[in-house]
Amino acid sequence: GSIMARLVLALTLLSLLCLPGLAQPAPAPADSTTPAEKEATAAPKPSKKDLAKQALSRAADAHREALEHADGAIKKLEAFVHLFGDHADAKTASAGLEESAQKDVEKSAEDDENTFRSRLRTLVKSGSGGDSKEVAAAAKKANRAAKDVELSAGDDKAKAMRKQRNHIQKATKEEAHTLAREAREGAHAAVKAAHTLERAQRHAGVKEDIYERALDRNERIGEGMEDQAQDLQDKAEDKIERYFGTVEGRAEPLEDDAREEAAKHFAAERRAVRGVTKQAGEEAHKVRAAAKKAAAEAKAEAKAAKAKEASAEAEPTEAAPKEAKHGTKANDDTKAKHDTKANDDTKAKHDTKANDDT
Repeated sequence: GSIMARLVLALTLLSLLCLPGLAQPAPAPADSTTPAEKEATAAPKPSKKDLAKQALSRAADAHREALEHADGAIKKLEAFVHLFGDHADAKTASAGLEESAQKDVEKSAEDDENTFRSRLRTLVKSGSGGDSKEVAAAAKKANRAAKDVELSAGDDKAKAMRKQRNHIQKATKEEAHTLAREAREGAHAAVKAAHTLERAQRHAGVKEDIYERALDRNERIGEGMEDQAQDLQDKAEDKIERYFGTVEGRAEPLEDDAREEAAKHFAAERRAVRGVTKQAGEEAHKVRAAAKKAAAEAKAEAKAAKAKEASAEAEPTEAAPKEAKHGTKANDDTKAKHDTKANDDTKAKHDTKANDDT
């Protein structure tokens, strides 16, 4: 079956190739033009003079572009230096640093505040167990959390402001260096292009005094641009230092204000901790006193119950001696009666006999 399928496919392809318009194109006829005829019809070869003029034109364009590039880099550096002139608003920059620093520490400050409130709630409940050590441990954790709030709102914010100021100052200096380097490199490239132009002028047959004067002028322009770029870099560094010194002077009171405000907040939270600690301690004392009282009452009840039980067990034993005592007394009374009666009888007999003798 597979052999038949391949055979049918081959026949189909063969029939397609035989259709009009699908056949392979005929090969192009061979070029019969002779080399001499080709040379005669080709464009004339430029002369050395023409080539020199073309090279001169390219060199002049390259020099002009190099000068324009160097001049543009110098102007960018000048504009950058101008940003840090006496008109620069250090106050606004300081306020911007404070706002940015506040955003940086806002999340951590919020987390620290939430932690403090959680620790304070734990402190409130710590007295219910009656354990003063548990209250003391909860108070210690609450005070530590309050201190963390103070640090994040005060020191951390001040550190964030300094960090951002130093980062921006460093980036600003790096930008000044980059612009100055681009300006110097552009000026150096212009000097190099001036030498290339001088060689092109010499090869093109320009008079020596002309291309020498041109080279001298172009070198002075390029080298002047290099010196200007270095001067602008030095000026930029000086202005940047003075500007950020002013920003720092403006920012330091803001940092102090942040620390002072954080210290006030910390003092308030410490007072809250002390108040809650006192309440929790009193609660723990009440719980311990109640537990002690309950234990004493339970002990007394147990003792009373035990005494009652012992008394109940001792009652039958005490009753027997009592009954024996009553029996002895009855016997004594009976004996006494009998003795009295006998005495009376004996006396009566003696009295009777006496009467009889008389």
